[in-house]
Amino acid sequence: METELLIDKINEFTNNEYKFELKSAVLDTSADFCVIEIYYRDGILLQIQNKQEFETYMESILPSRFKYEFKFVKKFISEERIFDDLKVFMKRNFPSIFYKIDSVLLLDDVYKISLIIDEITFEHAKKKRVNEKVCEYFKSNFEDKNFDCELKMGQVFNAEIQENQEDFEEDDSDMMSLRKIEVSEIIEFVGEKIEQTADYIKDKISPEENVVICGKIKNIKSIVIKNKKQEESSEKSAKKPKNDTDEKYEKKLYKWILEDFTGNVSCLFMSNKSNQSKLEKLEAGSEILVRGNLAEDKFDNGLSLSVKDICYCKLPENFEEVIVYHKEKSKYEFVKPERIVTYHQNTLLGEESADVCDYLKNNKFVCYDLETTGLSYESGDRMIEIGAVKIENGKITENFATFVNPEKHIPEKSTEINGITDDDVKDAPKDYEALQDFYKFTRDCIIIGYNNNSFDDIFLIGQSRRCRWNFDNKTNDVYKIAHKNIKGLKNYKLGTVAKAMGVVLDNAHRAWYDALATAEIFLKLAKYVDE
Repeated sequence: METELLIDKINEFTNNEYKFELKSAVLDTSADFCVIEIYYRDGILLQIQNKQEFETYMESILPSRFKYEFKFVKKFISEERIFDDLKVFMKRNFPSIFYKIDSVLLLDDVYKISLIIDEITFEHAKKKRVNEKVCEYFKSNFEDKNFDCELKMGQVFNAEIQENQEDFEEDDSDMMSLRKIEVSEIIEFVGEKIEQTADYIKDKISPEENVVICGKIKNIKSIVIKNKKQEESSEKSAKKPKNDTDEKYEKKLYKWILEDFTGNVSCLFMSNKSNQSKLEKLEAGSEILVRGNLAEDKFDNGLSLSVKDICYCKLPENFEEVIVYHKEKSKYEFVKPERIVTYHQNTLLGEESADVCDYLKNNKFVCYDLETTGLSYESGDRMIEIGAVKIENGKITENFATFVNPEKHIPEKSTEINGITDDDVKDAPKDYEALQDFYKFTRDCIIIGYNNNSFDDIFLIGQSRRCRWNFDNKTNDVYKIAHKNIKGLKNYKLGTVAKAMGVVLDNAHRAWYDALATAEIFLKLAKYVDE
């Protein structure tokens, strides 16, 4: 469903009381996540319960394959509002231009916007008509107001601008350009030879012309197309005796599913007399590269590709998704670690003067634990709490603790185990926010946990991959170390091992407390680890 139709539906649902308008819709296809910003009219109060009702309604009519975040923004204009919106506009549309906002003034009913553009990008800004695009943007949002934008050349490239630019470099349009599939041995088949690289089918979510995709054919079939005159002619011909020279060309619609590693799409090709015989050779399993126009499919309620050109090709041997991962952020934004000293820090390794083993000396560690909505990430369960501590030179130095909003109901069975409710997480960071800071916290560290290789790591890697954070750290599992080096226990549950090692485990099944207990067990067993 297109966003314009979404706005029509929500206005119809609310009897146009709020006069909703689309401000922006940003889709991150690699994470299956969409942020939709919606204006509502000034002079009205949008209650929390109304907002929740509207979000539920919109999610019910939007494609279910994506996660959504809705932001409702009151539509009023001020110099401060223009200042804030302008920064967002420039980041999304002109991430490579170095600028600063000189002034925003209201003069004679015209909002005068002045931008200082650094000399190294000034000509580029002029060529891109930044001043005109800025005015068009604000005019489209505030039709009854007048705007004027002036570009000035100046020196604005400094350390602060450079730091902000790190985020701009990850503009989605640039990342999407990297999400291509390189095929080989391209052989012209029907139509023209295709020189472009193929896009991910997963990324093609709206009507578009000259789309190039590749994959394997599934479920191909052909349908004879006849108009009324042809049908009448066929009836007459059927009454006449046939001979070998009476064979006539029948126009056919070829329909197949094209599938790559990210998804599939229905393809349509209408034959003509010159290519009919070739098309008969297409079969399921054929590897092809196609180009055509993507449009709404009125029958299947999705999209279908009207194919113009077909080439045989060889798909890559490693036919798998390439994820463009985020870079580490320069600072913590959502969850800030804190320095920590535990009450018996000096006794964890025995006497205070005891030597720290080489494994602890030579590495930094992050010991973590997760609480989740259930036991299966593949079935849709998600993390709801991250608890972690950092170990440096044999000492626990920092902690990282946060609830995580799973954007779904926490089952009662989960709450019975860890005590975490929907109310606890409703204002917590989303997974892509919490994981951004946890990724920074774990850089250059070995990640450890308790039975983490069999459980926590699956959630961490899976959910982080979806949010484009690459936790490529070395790992170790304290459960395995304990099982190998502590003998005679009735079981190797965390509580049992903690008791045997003289480690206090408070609030079991809460992430930070489990992580701290695991870290203390690890410090006592680290001397047994072979690097």
